[in-house]
Amino acid sequence: MTRRLLIALMLTAVCIALSSCGAKEQVSQTGDFAALAKQFVEQLANGDFSAAVQNFDATMKVGMPPEKLKEAWEGLVGQVGALQKQAGVRMAKEQGFDAAYVTCEFERGKVDVKVVFNGAKEISGLWFVPPR
Repeated sequence: MTRRLLIALMLTAVCIALSSCGAKEQVSQTGDFAALAKQFVEQLANGDFSAAVQNFDATMKVGMPPEKLKEAWEGLVGQVGALQKQAGVRMAKEQGFDAAYVTCEFERGKVDVKVVFNGAKEISGLWFVPPR
């Protein structure tokens, strides 16, 4: 084997190894966001609004302090009843942000809790939307 061919093979192997590491990191991050979103919904359901806001970014902390978050959650529960279970979570990339849609089954229907994360894994958006 020539030296050039050997170097080319080694470089190819390194590139493949590096690209697969990046893919694992992307999957891991997506899983992290899904787990964080599910934990957030669990905190809402348990009435632990102070803990729920801990992962908010600075803008969300100002705009949605624990009292306002409690008010929003209780308003939702007033419309659809108590949370029965989290039925699943799906991820989407939206305008450069990672959005987790946690599908929740309430007493009187389903709602997606849309939790949007910034690059620092902080919650930078929250919506209650009809499920897809």
